[in-house]
This record gives sequence, C-alpha cells and structure tokens, in this order.
Amino acid sequence: MDLPITGGWGYDFDTACVIDKKDSSVNPNMPFDGLGIEYVFVEKRIYEEMIIFRQSHEKFSGIRWDLEKQELISRDEKHYDKLIFNVLGFSDAIWDELTSRFEVIQKSGELEKMVELDAYRESKAYRFKREFYFDITSFYGT
Repeated sequence: MDLPITGGWGYDFDTACVIDKKDSSVNPNMPFDGLGIEYVFVEKRIYEEMIIFRQSHEKFSGIRWDLEKQELISRDEKHYDKLIFNVLGFSDAIWDELTSRFEVIQKSGELEKMVELDAYRESKAYRFKREFYFDITSFYGT
C-alpha cells in the first residue's frame, strides 16, 4: 500500500508519522483524507506489533481497537494529531478455544451458555493503550 507518509512509527513527537499531502502518490484531483490515512497507519502498526513482529507462539487474534481520545497539538510551528486507542486481543490459543466453544454453543442452540463464554472471554482478553503521533502540518487547516 502506497501511503503518503514519511517519518517514524509515531510513538512520540520525535518519531511522529508525517502525513504529506504533497506526496507524489496523492491525486490532487481527489479530496485528501488525512484522518483516513491515520486510521490505516494505526491498523498496520497494531498488526505489526501484535502479529507480524512476534514469534509464532506469541501472536494475537481477535484484535480490536477503539479511539479513546484525539487531540490537536501545535508545537514548534507544526501541527500534530495525537490519537490514543484502547487495544484488545487474544492469544491465538485462547482465540481458538473461544471460537470452538462458540461453535459448540451455536450448534447446540444453548444460547444461555453465551453469558458464561462472554465472561470467560473478558477474563482472557489482553488490553492496553497505544498512542500515535501524526505530523499533519501539510494539510492542517485546508
């Protein structure tokens, strides 16, 4: 995927992901969707951290992320978008177990067992927060 980005992985101001509206990959005849680019980057970085760069026995499944906070920060004549996401995932082994148990419940029609499965799923979820910093100077205010 060709994204109009440079810079770093967006862990802080110094490694902010720079979204460049003037990048050669951007079609100037189309509306620029900087926020959409941010969300694609967030998805890719979360998958990199939770799947791609992990050993096979450390990978996660059932990954979800929800925006907790978005903040515009101006600093050193640049404009940054800081996003904080709540991330949730399950080890592959737990995910396989949850999927199997769900299929058994579904086949049996014993939907009352879903309450127990949901409680178990919640107890096994791996949760954390992740911050993302984007330099949006090239398109801020346009």
